[in-house]
Amino acid sequence: MLASKNVVLRAWREDDIAVLMRLRNDISLQIQLMTQPRPNSRLRVSQWLKDWSERTDGVFFVVAAANDDHVLGYVQLANMDVMHGRGELGICLDPAAHGQGVADQTMEMLQNYVIQVFGLRKILLHVLCSNLRAIAFYEKQGFGRVGVLREHVFLQGDHVDVLLMEKLL
Repeated sequence: MLASKNVVLRAWREDDIAVLMRLRNDISLQIQLMTQPRPNSRLRVSQWLKDWSERTDGVFFVVAAANDDHVLGYVQLANMDVMHGRGELGICLDPAAHGQGVADQTMEMLQNYVIQVFGLRKILLHVLCSNLRAIAFYEKQGFGRVGVLREHVFLQGDHVDVLLMEKLL
């Protein structure tokens, strides 16, 4: 478990599934994450979490409030390549947790962890070009724009552009 002033990053537990299921079933949130929204049953979310637990090329943490352990979301670093020192960021926070410093603390802890444990030196991410709030957050975190992947993702009947960003740790 990793802890900061207001946030902990920890392994998932069975009692987290209800909140994570709600996030995975939030259509507008899932579209922002560039996933194809689909019904996510308790069994489907449980299997997704179990699959993450077995992966050797990534890390997955539940993001929870430090004071009461209430689930605020999750963060993951996928497709980690230890030899080349990189991984791909994914973060999903409950909209109710926005604007409270949760994402800042989560990013700081995750970055320190992957540097110390895996020796990573770079984090990549994909974000919708239309998600200006997320882009501003990532730029504040030190991510730079690498380029635009034109018509890269099919969402809501259209192919949309995706911004590729990176941060050297």
